[in-house]
Amino acid sequence: MNFITQIHQQSTATPCNNQQDVTILLTPNTNLGNPRNKTALKPGHSLMDWIRLGNSGADLAGTGGRVRPVSHAELAEHNKAGDMWMAIRGKVYNVTSYLDFHPGGVDELTRGAGKDATSLFDEVHAWVNYESLLAKCFVGPLRNTTVLNLGSPKGTMPPPAFLKPPTPVTPPADTPKTASAVSIVSSSSEDSAAKTLPVVPRFDWIQKTAEVSFIFYTRALCNPAVIVEHVNNLEFNVRFFLEGNVLHRYRFQASNNLQWPCTVRQSLETGKVEIVFNKLLPGLWTNYGTMEYDQKENYELELNEYDVATRIEITHDSCVLLLRPKNNSILQLTPIGHHISVSAPIEGEFVTRSYTPVPANAVPTDCPPTFIPLLVKTYPHGALSRHLTRPVPLATSLQLSQPSGNFALAKLKHHNRIALLAAGSGITPMLALLNYLLERTSNRMESISLLYFNKTEPDIWCREMLDNLCEKDKR
Repeated sequence: MNFITQIHQQSTATPCNNQQDVTILLTPNTNLGNPRNKTALKPGHSLMDWIRLGNSGADLAGTGGRVRPVSHAELAEHNKAGDMWMAIRGKVYNVTSYLDFHPGGVDELTRGAGKDATSLFDEVHAWVNYESLLAKCFVGPLRNTTVLNLGSPKGTMPPPAFLKPPTPVTPPADTPKTASAVSIVSSSSEDSAAKTLPVVPRFDWIQKTAEVSFIFYTRALCNPAVIVEHVNNLEFNVRFFLEGNVLHRYRFQASNNLQWPCTVRQSLETGKVEIVFNKLLPGLWTNYGTMEYDQKENYELELNEYDVATRIEITHDSCVLLLRPKNNSILQLTPIGHHISVSAPIEGEFVTRSYTPVPANAVPTDCPPTFIPLLVKTYPHGALSRHLTRPVPLATSLQLSQPSGNFALAKLKHHNRIALLAAGSGITPMLALLNYLLERTSNRMESISLLYFNKTEPDIWCREMLDNLCEKDKR
């Protein structure tokens, strides 16, 4: 049997040759509280404070802005509280400045000091987008460089077998008979595993009399995060957050006025993303305008301000929240299996938690395209959950991050009988996944079983929607 276990958007898989076997996805029972241990941070050390420090121009990496390779030996030298580096998936970060900002505490972070901390990171919180969080701390790639003398002079050992050619080769007459020292550079496991070409969206456009579509082709099952930002009726920006922590940015100057908001249509199976604007004045254009493009690796965290626009109680301790961006100028598309960080100022400190947005059809009211729908459970001692779900006044000035996570949708493409396990608020990542699986045309689903655990029947979220789905689709 093939098991894919999802815990806070973390996924691992055991290979299986039987495509008819059941794939099981699990989410934790968040009704039981936060299973992770947290450490009280010092005043002025919230996520918001860390982002401000990163944007202050301070040299957090300590390299003067220069990216350079780091050997294992050099990494091991930086293992103290005042000088601490660590490597995660082949990238070295100077985490000295981050120690007091780490929610797990200094001691927990110190476990990875001066070494490759990938396995430790995956044990605790593999779902965290560390590349954005530590972008300003990036020192360089982890590399090993070894110089081997392949000449085998008298009295020395011959070169190791793996360096010998499989068959003797007679060199040309003008080739020196003695081998010189050869520098062998071995890259990190991340580099050696990266066999596929990176995704670079291709752009095209089409139009009708009343609308124009800006189309981007990524890759099948790429599952990108997309953010569209409205500047004015002629200008807008598009950002794609893709695998490998690469940000692709497009800046458009349209040839004629557009109406905001736009509509984003996405085909996960093909990787096509279509951004559709209504034209302010109907008619055919001779061209779409102009576009500027750039890309950036190891991008930093970005925050946008939102307010709670709508609050609807769905159980005795849970609410639907529709979050509206300030000035209504951002449209954010969250990938399946990803989450966002929500921060709010509470009693002089920014408190941050992660939430998984749900599809618009999972909430009992109309949801405008620029709004972000959340299902939030209120905990008696939850500072942020109580703040978000208060009836009056509705919460304002929330800081939301771009989507984050590493759930690989492609791991499900060969499976057509799937079981989903969720408990309490752990249903949230399953809702978008359900929609996708039932709409999938390639390797069409045969059956989906959702086992959803709650304390009592009144605690069940989206009961009516799930019942209707079972009635509508016998799979």
